[in-house]
Amino acid sequence: MTCPRCGREQPPGDSGRFCVHCGRVLSGVRWVATTPDAWRPREPAATRRPYAGPPRYREIPRWSLWPWAARPEPGAPDGPLPARAVPEPRDALRAHAELLRRLAVTTALLAGIAAAGEVFRYVLLVLSRDRALSGVALGWSDAVVTLFGLLAPVAALATGVVFLRWLFTARDLAARESGTRPGRSTRIVLLGCFLPPFTLTVPGATLAEIEHAASGLDPGTRPTPSRPVLLWWASWAVGVVLGLVTVVHGFWTSMQALADGVVLHALVDVVAVVAAWATVRVSAHLTELLAPVLRPSGRTWVVRPAGTEPSAV
Repeated sequence: MTCPRCGREQPPGDSGRFCVHCGRVLSGVRWVATTPDAWRPREPAATRRPYAGPPRYREIPRWSLWPWAARPEPGAPDGPLPARAVPEPRDALRAHAELLRRLAVTTALLAGIAAAGEVFRYVLLVLSRDRALSGVALGWSDAVVTLFGLLAPVAALATGVVFLRWLFTARDLAARESGTRPGRSTRIVLLGCFLPPFTLTVPGATLAEIEHAASGLDPGTRPTPSRPVLLWWASWAVGVVLGLVTVVHGFWTSMQALADGVVLHALVDVVAVVAAWATVRVSAHLTELLAPVLRPSGRTWVVRPAGTEPSAV
């Protein structure tokens, strides 16, 4: 073999890889790099399937932020999960009455601020007859009237929805306790609460019937509404009439009509405050009749034997 560097022949019988004369490597060396998966068969690329909609499951998936636990089977030692307890009608009535009270108080506050804004606007209208008004005062007046003129109706609508839930719960409970059935169906009561002129009579008459049944009076006699029911009935009727008059009056565009509209809006807000307060009173009154709550009165009555009068201790 001849060395590629010095060109000398290597001694025969020498099988070394290096030249005995100059020390160069006799055979060429080539570096080859292979990837780790070069000796494994390459898998074919998976084809992407088209979108076939959301995933479907035979059962409802369960997820939670808490550690998930398997639902116990009916035959398991733990037994099935307990069913959700259905609230008692009296408890549901108290819960509706409490929520109704909070919403009615909120409505009264918002309507009171809206009424104050309307009064302030009317004062500005009177002052503007002979003087220029401040831009700051006009801006505050418009902001208060616009903001609370939107918040008060929204709160009143929420109060009305909860009032209907409380009304139907109280009506069913009163009918069950007195062994009677309501004189009007649910559909008739709903229509009577929204369609004039029936809205002037149906809600108040329903409250009077509930009070009559809750008091344990003779179902054959005519109901006699109490003062809370009459106060709510009157405020509701006045509010409905004033609301309709205000809506119709809003189609007039003269200067005097605009000034009168401010007065009508203020009156509607004041009546809304009274109606909200009356709602709190009548709901508390009828809830106490249907689902009374025992409260400590500070007095204890001791029953004496026959022939003696009980005394307070």
